[in-house]
Amino acid sequence: MSIPLVLDGAFAGEQALRDMVVARKVCFDHAPFYVQDGSDCIIQIGFQLNLYAAFQDASHVPIGEDPELHELVGELHRLCRVFFQSLDLLKPCRYPDPPMHRVMYSPERRYRAEVCLQIPIFDRAHYGAKPDHRLEELLATAECLLLQLGAKRGQWEDEPCAERRSDVSCEDHARAAMEG
Repeated sequence: MSIPLVLDGAFAGEQALRDMVVARKVCFDHAPFYVQDGSDCIIQIGFQLNLYAAFQDASHVPIGEDPELHELVGELHRLCRVFFQSLDLLKPCRYPDPPMHRVMYSPERRYRAEVCLQIPIFDRAHYGAKPDHRLEELLATAECLLLQLGAKRGQWEDEPCAERRSDVSCEDHARAAMEG
């Protein structure tokens, strides 16, 4: 991986980050990010990158001050910190509050107990503008790095499967995002 990961204050090293990704069976997907403009029209202004991390017990039901829930949310926040520290491209997309999280049991991941952390990716300087090629490449860069760290797109498979790879590297996506 040629995009250097800045792990300061997040993980002891890249192997610790990779171990967390595997232990928590981190998956991801994305969706359009919509807002309502001043004329009450719903418009897409970017994307929402969704990170999913599994509880140790797939049937876990977190209640109250569940320690594993806090641990999972903390691990996903640290993963986000690595991305914000490593990719200068994400600086304009930085959200002022910690990303929203929720507990879910989705059919896409066989109803496992998991935490979903939602990271909005949009250019705050152009809030309300439709997403452009730069934001699409930024999303592709983040997803490419997740794949290189061992995360899976959509659902976790314990058997190694050939993730569909293109000839475009994370660096190519990052370069395209900067050129916009």
